Amino acid sequence: MAQWMDGKIDVSAEKAGYDEKRIAVLADYYGNLIDAGKIRAAGFLMARNGGVFCHRAAGAHEYSDPSPAVKPDAIKRMASITKVFTAAAAMKLVEDGKLWLEQPVKTLIKEFDTPLHGNITLWHLLTHTSGLPADGGYFLEPYPIDHYEFINKKDWIKRLLAGPMQAKPGSQWNYSTLGYSILGEVVARAAGMSVGDYIEQEIFKPLGMTRSFFTPPAELIGEITTTEKWEKDDLSGAPGKRYYSLGGFGAFSTLSDLMRFAQCFLNGGTLDGNRILGRKTVETMTRNQLDGVPSFHWGKNCVNFRQGLGWAFYCDGPTVSPECFNHEGWGWCSLFVDPAEKFIFAAFTNTHEDWNPAVMVNPRTIAFSGIL
Repeated sequence: MAQWMDGKIDVSAEKAGYDEKRIAVLADYYGNLIDAGKIRAAGFLMARNGGVFCHRAAGAHEYSDPSPAVKPDAIKRMASITKVFTAAAAMKLVEDGKLWLEQPVKTLIKEFDTPLHGNITLWHLLTHTSGLPADGGYFLEPYPIDHYEFINKKDWIKRLLAGPMQAKPGSQWNYSTLGYSILGEVVARAAGMSVGDYIEQEIFKPLGMTRSFFTPPAELIGEITTTEKWEKDDLSGAPGKRYYSLGGFGAFSTLSDLMRFAQCFLNGGTLDGNRILGRKTVETMTRNQLDGVPSFHWGKNCVNFRQGLGWAFYCDGPTVSPECFNHEGWGWCSLFVDPAEKFIFAAFTNTHEDWNPAVMVNPRTIAFSGIL
């Protein structure tokens, strides 16, 4: 039976306006997945009105046995949640006048100055409407080389653009990690430093996200929970390791740090007196940007897809508010932020399986059902 470990909380569930019985239901649900071998571990944090009232974890820290127990403050590769950090970095540079939303990518990356790619803008990258190749496992699978090895070649931009476009820029929503890798390169060139360094300096540090980074410090590597062998190899420096240093996938963080990032957005761009974004920028990022743009990605077959700048609106589940902005990441992890209820739900699991509603949708349905 899964053994739960409690992390630090600020207030009781009762004071937060949350039904404490639903915490037990959620823990039992995740525990059953762990006991059935569907996931190796789970951790979840819930906060309301700026106060954490639940922070728990259970299961194995490592991808294989023997393994110590995972802790609530375990560091995890955030995978695609990185995209929200990258979007915030891009918008900070927009606020500073170093970028603008309708700026053609070709003005910073000369390889985009082609008839096919010349009209792609920063806005297209932020909203997944650039028409660039989607993730591995979608239309263009298999790639000639591994998807993430692809972005570590010196000529990776040239290689990316050598393939076919999936759609005319602005005409379709197609989720693209490679598109966000390009956005990370745009941020790097505008900021004069790597996208990881810029995010650490301008977002993580001001927000007190002390256990978030792109390059793991040696003393914290043992605190990073892993999902597969390649992650362990990557952290240990084993031959053939794969780097995730660009804007679509590369950040590490914790549930507590994700909560601080989310609370900053609920506060209109500030946290503990530190402002990283203006209120109007936050409102723009968390507002639907698309009008009549279809998506055929992941079988959604949606004629009017909703997407913010970086933030998504995956509001499947009957208890999740339609205005809730959010993002998910492989492995799997999720961050859901409800501005109407001032509610934050952050969670991670350790599983290498494909996206599964039993692991991703059902837990957040349970979590949101406890709001009083």
